[in-house]
Amino acid sequence: MLDFKKIADILAPLPGKTALLIKDKTGVLYASPLAGEEFKSASLIKLAVACYYQAHPQDLSQMVHVPEDKIVEGGMLCHLAQRDWLLRDILDLMLSDSDNTATNFLIDFIGFAKMAAWFEAEFAHLHLGRYLMEVTDRENYLSAETALELLERLLADPSPFGQVCQKALFYQESVNKLLQDLPEGCSYSKTGELEDTEHDAARIFAGDSYYDICFMSHYTGLEEREQILLAQNAVGKLAYQDLTGK
Repeated sequence: MLDFKKIADILAPLPGKTALLIKDKTGVLYASPLAGEEFKSASLIKLAVACYYQAHPQDLSQMVHVPEDKIVEGGMLCHLAQRDWLLRDILDLMLSDSDNTATNFLIDFIGFAKMAAWFEAEFAHLHLGRYLMEVTDRENYLSAETALELLERLLADPSPFGQVCQKALFYQESVNKLLQDLPEGCSYSKTGELEDTEHDAARIFAGDSYYDICFMSHYTGLEEREQILLAQNAVGKLAYQDLTGK
């Protein structure tokens, strides 16, 4: 069993605002006081976009066109010439490469207002307020509790859609937080970051045992960011060591 005193000691000195939620197949094992509080979602909102498509199936084999004027920074699409893609590949790019253009396309493909309304109706702490990379005073929010619910929905899905999402989350490009000190092939994850935000939602597993962990943060400045990242590294390492006995 995880040493929750060690985990509390890791969290105690951290600057800013943090939330940590840890679950296994039996349910919640550890929840810090802010685990149910909304944070700016950053790229964790992409789990929610995927869950919309899970609940409202589309033909993933259809070819779609990404308009040139919809390209934004972040991910592969902004520096590739190709503009026609299988919908399946757009979904994969959103999750594996955290591609912002892919995310905005998937929102528009359904309709911003329609997706936002479903988020509000389906989840207690999930709000779609803006597109990715949009400059506005609106914001996207979710809680650590909601982030893990989203991740768990995708990982529990045995359908072809679920398999696409699981493969994308398995081959996640960003692994500098909970997964920093872990070997490849032991996790599914999705990270999120802004200039004042570092999040990670991950399933770390060994055999049939696993921990689902969401670590969210809000901070100020590079020094505080470094402290947050080191804490995330430490929590992920503790979880993996407990699962493997190493």
